[in-house]
Amino acid sequence: MGRTVKNRKNYDVKPVQRIELSDTNVKKRAVAAVLFLLIGAGLLVFCFVNFLSPGGGWTTVEANRNESDSTEFVFQYFFGANGANPSAENKAVTALYNEITRTQYCVLNEYEEFDGFVNICTLNKNPNKELTVNPLLYKVFSMFAEKNSRYIYLAPVYEQYRNLFFCEDDVFLGDFDPILNSEVRESYKRTLKYVNDPKAVSVELLGDNKVKLAVSEEYLRYAEEEGICSFIGLLWLKNAFAVDYIAEEMASHGYYSGSVSSYDGFVRNFDAYSGTDYSFNLFDMAEGELYHASAMQYVNSLSIVYMRNYPMNSLDVQHYYTLKNGEIRTPYLDIADAMPKASLNGLVSYSKEKSCGEIVLEILPLYIADSLEENTLTALTEKNINSVYFKEGHKICYNEEDLRLSFLYNKDGVSYTGEFVK
Repeated sequence: MGRTVKNRKNYDVKPVQRIELSDTNVKKRAVAAVLFLLIGAGLLVFCFVNFLSPGGGWTTVEANRNESDSTEFVFQYFFGANGANPSAENKAVTALYNEITRTQYCVLNEYEEFDGFVNICTLNKNPNKELTVNPLLYKVFSMFAEKNSRYIYLAPVYEQYRNLFFCEDDVFLGDFDPILNSEVRESYKRTLKYVNDPKAVSVELLGDNKVKLAVSEEYLRYAEEEGICSFIGLLWLKNAFAVDYIAEEMASHGYYSGSVSSYDGFVRNFDAYSGTDYSFNLFDMAEGELYHASAMQYVNSLSIVYMRNYPMNSLDVQHYYTLKNGEIRTPYLDIADAMPKASLNGLVSYSKEKSCGEIVLEILPLYIADSLEENTLTALTEKNINSVYFKEGHKICYNEEDLRLSFLYNKDGVSYTGEFVK
């Protein structure tokens, strides 16, 4: 499993507010282009007009890029909402945002170590050693343990598989794609033997933020033979915990009038008090076309997770690859067989009670599957997690009875309808 992609590039670029679509159906493509200019990388549209005042109002806050992945996030804050001096508040919030984004970047990093931080990279380099980690990382490990999820141990397989996203041509996919290459598929399955075995690898939670990445001697030997360097990782889930941390740290410091979203579909709106109406755009991929089917309305704070099996923005080159025949490879590997899967084109799950991390751990096994277990998804409403998804025939299905849809797409002979699922 020690192969790497040829001519691999680093894509450290600022998100652009556009989407590449096919050359077909120019009218829909033009509409989508305008829409994405509006939603940008964060996918979150704020419905406000009358709140703005000189020096205050909603502002996009940008963090220093040094030792940060801030280009992956859109952070917006309403300055002066509670009578505070907008200029002073902006300065304080920006400084705190810089500190928070750097902390989460250093703590959750799987590829690089940083002075003063014991992160995922550190743990992978020090198996079977007791180490003290940042409370953020301890909390993340605790959440996986509570859900009995072993997805973080899929790291060695994902590290090989993700190379295909950086391939410059389909001819290079064979070294990494389990769909195209049976040898690769069998190689991944051999590694899954250890991935799914708690006796082979596990993160032991020892209390007081102390952990130990316990790895068996057999797995260590196998890893050395196969060139495996990563036993654990957050893979494509990292930004779920990043936006949670950013929002929760802001709130803990008394800042409650903002929202942070990532390019890959994780949103934490932590506006607790303003009563502002917000809107989250709902898109559907149908018959090879991307439709802005509707938008769901909500008030105040909300956590949103948007999983999709198609790319939508420039940074998605890190997680998606489109073959010449139109097939798309996604980051969603099934831990049972290491095959990329998606039970739906897109799934939006949200909650006023749960964090993005909690939501994604609940829906992950439902989305990364051959087909959707609709009853199980609906049952999550008992855990205060609601969902919106699409069915054939341009149906928007939702399981929150009081959900407000601001409009339904009805153009060019395509009409969307809403359907409440009990």
